[in-house]
Amino acid sequence: MSTQPNWRRIQGIVLDAVGTLIRPTPSVAAAYTDAAARQGIELNPDEVRGRFNAAFGDDLVQGADGVLSTDESVERRRWRAIVGRVLPEVPEPDRAFDELWDHFGRPESWSVFPDSVPAVEAVQEAGMRVCIGSNFDSRLHAVVAGLPELAEVVELIVVSSEVGYRKPHGAFFRAACERLGLPPERVLSVGDDLENDVLGARRAGLSALHLTRRGEHPADPANIPDLSALAILRGAEA
Repeated sequence: MSTQPNWRRIQGIVLDAVGTLIRPTPSVAAAYTDAAARQGIELNPDEVRGRFNAAFGDDLVQGADGVLSTDESVERRRWRAIVGRVLPEVPEPDRAFDELWDHFGRPESWSVFPDSVPAVEAVQEAGMRVCIGSNFDSRLHAVVAGLPELAEVVELIVVSSEVGYRKPHGAFFRAACERLGLPPERVLSVGDDLENDVLGARRAGLSALHLTRRGEHPADPANIPDLSALAILRGAEA
């Protein structure tokens, strides 16, 4: 079965947020290293990056409804656990968590990828609806609102803590489709996480493309190197 989307059927797109439309600026490793340094702990950013990747990949905390279930309180506990694993040396872990939670909730801690807005505008001009679908929490609303170039082109935002389930759970993708007012077979998911944004979406009945900004698996036709490829692919089949 082809993994390429049938563009004649696609009427809506769910775009992941972090790593797809926006990126932390400075990097996550830098922000965590700085938080430790404010408590007199000097850490190697590369080591911090490795710790974060390992902790983020584990489902450390889940809600009452089982694996991948979540809400605002669950996300806060989850991130507290992640900070604890990444910065076990700091003498005031609660302070480190509070600083990092606030940091990543501020728009100035994020930047928009240069290809994000042009890509969204191009697919919207082609008649498609667009929403942001993210495993962030409610802080994402303020982050997007504080990034004017992105806020002007994307109005719909679906976050896991408000849906009740994180990607790749099918309930998340069903909620995104409902927000778009479209059935799953008419919706395309695009993101940089293979399991969360691509495989999970396909299991829920959506089409999906894997954004591989770092060049992973470039020969796979279901991969795109940047978001500008969305408009190119859509135009080629129009």
